[in-house]
Amino acid sequence: MENEDPFEEIAKNILTILKEKGGRADFSELEKWAELTNLGKYTLRTVVNEMISSARLKAPEGFYDAETEIEPPIPKVVELPKFSPAELEKLKDYLREYHSVGLLRLFEDLSRAGLKEINEMLKEVIEGGYAELTPSGVVNATKKLIAERKR
Repeated sequence: MENEDPFEEIAKNILTILKEKGGRADFSELEKWAELTNLGKYTLRTVVNEMISSARLKAPEGFYDAETEIEPPIPKVVELPKFSPAELEKLKDYLREYHSVGLLRLFEDLSRAGLKEINEMLKEVIEGGYAELTPSGVVNATKKLIAERKR
């Protein structure tokens, strides 16, 4: 493991800390750990924000207001998602194939595919701007999701 990416090593340590704390911690707790291990605060923030953007972590209570535009955002709380990024990708793939689907059908199909936290994943996809939920209970893929496939 001598060639391991240092950011990935920090990410693994953060995941371990969160697992030990029951999956959730105030960001200040991670800052204390970073200080004890001589990890810079900007490095910590950068790694945590990358983990949030890649769905490896969640910031359920949002972020503190930044003192300057240059600083990476500081989440108030970080927690482990109840599902893996691979499971989230399965939901996105489903919506790429079926651009408009009723909630009941979506839940049935994804349950059959072995996914468990479908409601949580759907919230994440909607909050990320990848899908919309209509008042009549139809989930529609957005242009953002469909464009992501073309990369």
